[in-house]
Amino acid sequence: MHLFLEFTRSPSVGAAIIYIISRKRCRPRAFAHLLLRPAFMSVLAARAAVEGIPSDIVIITGPTILGICLNWGFMGVLAAQIYFYFLHFPDDRAAVKILVYGLAILDVAQTILITADAFHWFGYGFGDMAQLDDPFLNSWDVPLMDALISLIVQGFYCWRIFHLAKRVWVPAIILLVSVTQCVGGIWTAIRAHQLGQLHLISLDHQEVVVQTVWLVGAAIADVAIAATLALILLRTNKTTLPATRSVISRVVRITVETNALTAGVAVFSLIIFWAIPQHATLVVPPTSIIGKLYTNCLIAVFNNRATDAARRSNSNNHGMHSLAAGGGNTMQRTNQGAIDTRSMPMGGVKIHVVREMSRGTHLADSDMELNWMSDKNSNV
Repeated sequence: MHLFLEFTRSPSVGAAIIYIISRKRCRPRAFAHLLLRPAFMSVLAARAAVEGIPSDIVIITGPTILGICLNWGFMGVLAAQIYFYFLHFPDDRAAVKILVYGLAILDVAQTILITADAFHWFGYGFGDMAQLDDPFLNSWDVPLMDALISLIVQGFYCWRIFHLAKRVWVPAIILLVSVTQCVGGIWTAIRAHQLGQLHLISLDHQEVVVQTVWLVGAAIADVAIAATLALILLRTNKTTLPATRSVISRVVRITVETNALTAGVAVFSLIIFWAIPQHATLVVPPTSIIGKLYTNCLIAVFNNRATDAARRSNSNNHGMHSLAAGGGNTMQRTNQGAIDTRSMPMGGVKIHVVREMSRGTHLADSDMELNWMSDKNSNV
């Protein structure tokens, strides 16, 4: 009844009621009985909910919608990358395939959960501010899933550093930081679920602390991984053949760029979270894509091997070139290598000396430290 009274205070509604009574010529008591039917009461509730929408609704719903759209967009990029990997690297080891496809499954699950959140907020609860403030599955599909995905990816890079540096303490420290950020992400999810209201996330002290641990830890681990791999690969660049230096430079570039990207998004999320605590939803767009960025960046590193393989293939000469070396000496260069043929007359006998200098069509993979990934490249 209170809802009905609040509803009828609206000038437009009151005018509509008077109009219906006058047109239908029904008694007010009979009309009141009609208004109390369940179907009409649901209309009243919906109208009351719509009239209760605040003026800053765009700040509340806009970032959330943007985050959902970005998550779906990066899911599309990930699907293309997974398909590319499936076509070009069928011989990778089972452990690598489990890593790639396992991360893809986690990201698909995250997108499904985020879509369920979208239906909960903007479908079933359209116009209901109480339901819009309900975390529903958001406590688990963003901080929990992002923390797990980042731990897996950072753990792979830690193994990679150990494989290159042959030292335990450097990757162990980075892995410890990664585990810390994962614990912070899990704790963030649990605390957000306990609060039960999204607007309290940036106001609760405990939630602020654990979310800071999560985002800062992820950024520190990414920066440490990028710096360590760059240092190792640049140091290796000094001891390798000139033919492989450009390859190593590309590895350094893509490694630093991908880790800098994920670290930058984490720092940006933290800045928004701290700078505008009264609008907790503003942090949704960057945090909703962190997991997708980690997976896309890692698989981009894997797929980069095919790019460099194509580049090497195009650089090989498919024809035969003969270079005069003076007299009867010739140099023949083919896609198989270089053949130096020398003709040296000795009296009435002509001796042919043939020396083959193989270039080797198989240079190291673009990601040189990832040769172990393919069964054809290693017997270990």
